[in-house]
Amino acid sequence: MKVIFTPLIISMLIVSLAGCSPLTTVDNKPTPIPPTPAIPPSGYEPQPGDSKLKRDNVFLEIENSSLLVMESYPIQVNTILNGTLSDPCHQLRVVVEPANNDNQINLEVYSVVDPSTACIMVIEPFSATIPLGSFTDGHYTVYANGELLGEFDA
Repeated sequence: MKVIFTPLIISMLIVSLAGCSPLTTVDNKPTPIPPTPAIPPSGYEPQPGDSKLKRDNVFLEIENSSLLVMESYPIQVNTILNGTLSDPCHQLRVVVEPANNDNQINLEVYSVVDPSTACIMVIEPFSATIPLGSFTDGHYTVYANGELLGEFDA
């Protein structure tokens, strides 16, 4: 009988001493949620080191490029850009400017290349999906390199 009470007493002693330990403070502040970027990344943004490369034009096929408006709230819009680069060594870059006061979104589309790299001289076609972001009420126009790409209503 003494054998049964000894583990029971030791267990009760451990539990009661654990209750006497100081409480750890709990931080009730909500975990901050990082703000979502106004313009989601596309992978075609200017990169560190681009300043060491030569900037060049792209041939943008406006008539074969389009806007893709997704059924969501708020409305999310992507643009699908089609065109050609001078050669396979050129890298596509797209800068998306947020909508201005007139609800115009401007895209700057260009390429960069290392001029010291030898490259085969053949035109390189591209198709790139560029997210423009989420939009609330309004009529928006999208321009790529100064040319009207399309319009949409949010």
